[in-house]
Amino acid sequence: MNIRTQLTLRYIGIVLLVLFAMYLYLSAMLKDSMSTRITRELETQAALTAEFLIEKLPTQNNFTYHAIDSLVDRLGKTSDARLTFIGADGTVWGDTERDSTALRAMDSHLTRPEVQDALQFGSGIRDRYSDTTQTEFRYYAMPIYRDASPQASSDEKKTLIGICRVAMPMEIVNTAISNLRQILLFASVAGLILTIVFSVFSTKIITKPIEKLTQMTQSVAAGNIDSRVPVDSKNELGQLSQNFNLMTDRVQEQIDKISEEHRRLETILTDMGEGVLLVNGAFEITYANSMAISMLSLPDVYVGKALIEINRIPELQTLLQAAEQTETVAFAEIRLGNLTEPEAEVTVVPVSTGEEYVIVIHDVTKERQLERIRADFVANVSHELRTPLTTIQGYAETLLNEDTPRSKTSEQFIVKILNHSSRLSRLISELLELSRLESGDVELKRTRCHLNTFHEPILEVFEPLLEESALVLKWEIPENLPEVSVDQQLFMQVLVNLIDNAIKYTPDSGIITVSAEINTSETFEGINIASKEIIMCVQDTGIGIPMESQQRVFERFYRVDQGRAREMGGTGLGLAITKHIVLRHNGRIWLESSLGKGSVFHVAIPL
Repeated sequence: MNIRTQLTLRYIGIVLLVLFAMYLYLSAMLKDSMSTRITRELETQAALTAEFLIEKLPTQNNFTYHAIDSLVDRLGKTSDARLTFIGADGTVWGDTERDSTALRAMDSHLTRPEVQDALQFGSGIRDRYSDTTQTEFRYYAMPIYRDASPQASSDEKKTLIGICRVAMPMEIVNTAISNLRQILLFASVAGLILTIVFSVFSTKIITKPIEKLTQMTQSVAAGNIDSRVPVDSKNELGQLSQNFNLMTDRVQEQIDKISEEHRRLETILTDMGEGVLLVNGAFEITYANSMAISMLSLPDVYVGKALIEINRIPELQTLLQAAEQTETVAFAEIRLGNLTEPEAEVTVVPVSTGEEYVIVIHDVTKERQLERIRADFVANVSHELRTPLTTIQGYAETLLNEDTPRSKTSEQFIVKILNHSSRLSRLISELLELSRLESGDVELKRTRCHLNTFHEPILEVFEPLLEESALVLKWEIPENLPEVSVDQQLFMQVLVNLIDNAIKYTPDSGIITVSAEINTSETFEGINIASKEIIMCVQDTGIGIPMESQQRVFERFYRVDQGRAREMGGTGLGLAITKHIVLRHNGRIWLESSLGKGSVFHVAIPL
């Protein structure tokens, strides 16, 4: 049902209610008015009849049915009313509806209610059914008094000679009222017809701008954003049309901006080197850029299909499930297929509170190939350098141990050759060890042990150096800590490297503290920790590490203070080897440091 029909029906309904109320009200008013008018006519006629009878009636002793009835009949011919004269004793002497013979058989009318009211109050009016005529009448009765003789006392000046009663059939009254109601009804119907005609035309005029506005909104909803509503007036509808046009202009501007941003984003996603996918909560693909289509070999129709069905990569499915369960960013390095296909770093980012996931795929095949080439190169070069270095070192030691006479300068040269060859041999050994750790060639020989097992060996290694530097090594690992499963030889190397590094960068009389505790936190730096772990800390009171260098201290050959490191003879590989040993144990390593206050290296090993 459109708005025009609704307005028309509501307008007609309101008018119907008003007309119906007016009809009821006017009907009641007309009925009251007609009843009052008829009553007044009866009063007037009764008064005139009474005056006439006072003049024409004989004395009461000379009353006869024939004379009085003839007089009453003659008066009744001049009106439609029924006239009745009742004597003071209740005898009906005259009636326009009965002849003199019938009057003799009528009973006393003193019991009639209108007669009693007339005698008691001076007049009486009643609507009632007449048993005599078998008709409903409105009766009006009034007493008739005749003045007494002048010699009579004041109480006897008026003498009751009878009651004059005038009656009007209610059928006449009802017919008149019915005729007036019909006229009123015809007027109401005519008014309703005029109202319907007026409402049809008026609602058409009112709803025409609304229909235009509706058509324009439908056009805009269908995508025709250029549609505008003509503004033909300055009333509320005109203001509404103007506001709609302004709203459409702003929507057009926003759509243009969004379209431009969409084109820009599409260009960026198309040209970027990483693959980008968008999947919903059911892991069904909703978007993929060209690089992702190429990397995952997606079919022509991929939207709405489950990613696991198109490209069966269990690691990718596991990564998606991890992001779904933790509602955090999940990251892993996986292969996009078999062993001959690319390696990729995959990041899954939950968006829209877990309803969608963005998958970013970064191809690291070339980087991994370069890393493997570099590692192989370092391993091969280091291995090839070992033999000549061993020979040089052996010859230098032989020359130094011979008793042949030589100059002081030549002896110094031989010592330098021996020292530098030893340092270079140590560097090559560490490079080979780091290469094996990076490539995963080192097989861990795990055994369960308490961290305090390493206390005595550490003291044996560093006690002379600690006494020389006046440093204090505090070992504060509780005995109630659980045992850890580690490769004791490699983990010993972790402790040696961290404590040696602390000794090098801690001034004399400083303190180095080794402690440990159980970590019960579920997350660390946004990373979910699957199980409990023991965190061991090596803290010193040394010079500290600048903030800009803290992220690079675990890189190979990186040194915070190049000059100091060279003086101490370090290779720059100790912390890199330490990091990879910890990673091989599925652990974590990080540091906290402040310049001038010292550093704390944390090593977390899962239980």
